[in-house]
Amino acid sequence: MVRIAIVEDEQEQADRLQSHIRRYGEEHQIGTQVTVCSNVITFLEQYKAEFDIVFMDIMMPMMNGMDAAHLLREKDNKVMLIFVTSMRQYALQGYDVAAADFIVKPVPYAEFTLKFTRALAKLPQTKAEDLLLRTEGGFVRLTADRIRYVEVRGHHCAYHTDTSTYQQYQTMKAVEDALPKDRFARCNNFLLVNLAFVEKIEDLTVWVAGEALPISHPRKKPFSDAFARFAGSKQHD
Repeated sequence: MVRIAIVEDEQEQADRLQSHIRRYGEEHQIGTQVTVCSNVITFLEQYKAEFDIVFMDIMMPMMNGMDAAHLLREKDNKVMLIFVTSMRQYALQGYDVAAADFIVKPVPYAEFTLKFTRALAKLPQTKAEDLLLRTEGGFVRLTADRIRYVEVRGHHCAYHTDTSTYQQYQTMKAVEDALPKDRFARCNNFLLVNLAFVEKIEDLTVWVAGEALPISHPRKKPFSDAFARFAGSKQHD
């Protein structure tokens, strides 16, 4: 879930930006939670460091966005800040407050897609269970419970989920480091299985969400033991 704040006093512009975020989330299967605030002073007074991205208008009544950004940085020096402005020359001042980018009003969806994709790529991975995968059109954020199994041959990696398969260039070690070790186990050298989707194990075959996958001889005992531990832990939940 990407948590986003929009600080914008013009309702039409705020609605446009929120619509773009919603559309991008639907197209790229990324969960978003958007908070809109029309009063920058109220936003700063009530601010808690709980957002991943803040879209901030530069020209606002009571306090301009640049001054607000300086105050924001006193409260949160990690949140990604993106300015939204009708005057491109103001965007250059964003370096003083470590702004990640700027968008010029009125915000067309094509430009928003480019900027938002770039912003998502810079977000840190805050949870081991959340993966941000690159796709042809941008990025998709996956949670571990959607991944049925991962297939890695060489550096060619495929995440098989409940709805799609996502191709990446990644090693098996990188995949194992990114996913919860108590929920994923290898059934052979190139398949990492989500134990929550295991239906049964027969000889050298494991059934994962209706699909039969091979188990290698060396991996059979450690894989079966991992599944037994996982199943036992679920019985005590």
